[in-house]
Amino acid sequence: MSCSCETSRSGAARGFTLVEVLVTLASLGVILWMVGQLLFPMRQAAERQRLQVEARQAARASLDYLSMQIRGANDMNRVTAAAVQGPAAFLTYVWKGDGSGTGNNPICDPTVGLDPGCVQTSFNNVPANGGNSTLATPGTDILTVAVGQSTVQSVGASRGLAWAGSVNINQPSSWSFNLGCPDSGANLTFFKNLTGGSATGKSAPLMVVTSQGNWAFYQITDYQDGANNTSCAVTPPAWCFDPSTAAPTACIGVIAQPGATGLNAPGQTRSLTRPLSLFVNVRFTAFRVCDGWLEQKDGIFDPSTDANCPTMSAGATFPPYVTKANWSPLLPNVEDLQFAYIFYDGSVWNGWLGGTIPVGAGVPIAIGTTGNAPPPTYDSTGVTAIRITVTARASSSVTVGGGKTPAPPPVAEDHDPGVAATADTYYRAQLSSLALLRNRLAGY
Repeated sequence: MSCSCETSRSGAARGFTLVEVLVTLASLGVILWMVGQLLFPMRQAAERQRLQVEARQAARASLDYLSMQIRGANDMNRVTAAAVQGPAAFLTYVWKGDGSGTGNNPICDPTVGLDPGCVQTSFNNVPANGGNSTLATPGTDILTVAVGQSTVQSVGASRGLAWAGSVNINQPSSWSFNLGCPDSGANLTFFKNLTGGSATGKSAPLMVVTSQGNWAFYQITDYQDGANNTSCAVTPPAWCFDPSTAAPTACIGVIAQPGATGLNAPGQTRSLTRPLSLFVNVRFTAFRVCDGWLEQKDGIFDPSTDANCPTMSAGATFPPYVTKANWSPLLPNVEDLQFAYIFYDGSVWNGWLGGTIPVGAGVPIAIGTTGNAPPPTYDSTGVTAIRITVTARASSSVTVGGGKTPAPPPVAEDHDPGVAATADTYYRAQLSSLALLRNRLAGY
């Protein structure tokens, strides 16, 4: 018996050949390359957009803040007549009453020569025109403005403040004040708090203004605690009588000097006669750019103490904020800050006037006027608005070939950074705004 059998074999599962594997890998490589061509440009575009938005936001926030502060600046009087002498909505110069000047008639006019006692408080294109490179980032501007909000009226036929010129001596004065009455002790305490009285017995820098617009810095040096213990009584101290009616009135008598912390109003002689207003809530503020930061100082800019901005090489990455005495950081990534001054006659001054007048210190002169004559055309009293220009840049640059053409910082007003700067790949934004000085009307 024979049997014929055929053995069938299903065989093991067949694998990929080498050719198939290579073809698959090549296909995957092509797919990944195509995906990369889409994703990498999208990522670069998103980063470029982020940097552009960052620069615009920094410029917009800085401009909005500065515009708000400058629009709030005021001269602390309502006078628009020709006799106005150096209102202080913004300060270009002050006069240091330390005996170094020419007495009662200091001249802060760089076109003819500065009085030795003149101190510049606003600058154009640091370190040009007498500044130095540590006042701010080189090429940028500095501005000092003032805001006054609260007043106290003076009284006293014999002890109202009368100050002729720039003599910096202690003088008695009295101010009508009853917000703490009927408690005389509380009245004096309230007055001290309102005027910023310190533990040393001195007030904060204040300002006195006449009805004609004349003004002077003012600082209380002695609050006369013992003499003011009956300020709210029916029979107050001898000096607390209204000079117009001779009626007794609640008041505070103090000893004060005209020049707060040694500073006096710039310009011609200040003869302050009653009635006077004492501005007890005056805030002086200075603005500058230092190493990529917009900074603010609560006080008047002083080139002798505020030369504390370290030098940074052009095109370098902005460093983290470095703490400096008297200054506070506002916003980062600010590269350039410029101010142009708009006068009543329509002229624009940002360091030059097309040859109309000599280039002085790049900011309006501060010599005021005498009698009823109008001040000089380009005196600080003639400025009705300030144009602000801010240039901000992104916090980091993009790589060369990343969609950004290398370029130097843009021109801003009379400052051309490209003269000394090198091209880079930072994204920048530049914005401008016009800030009107709120109580300066169109005309004297």
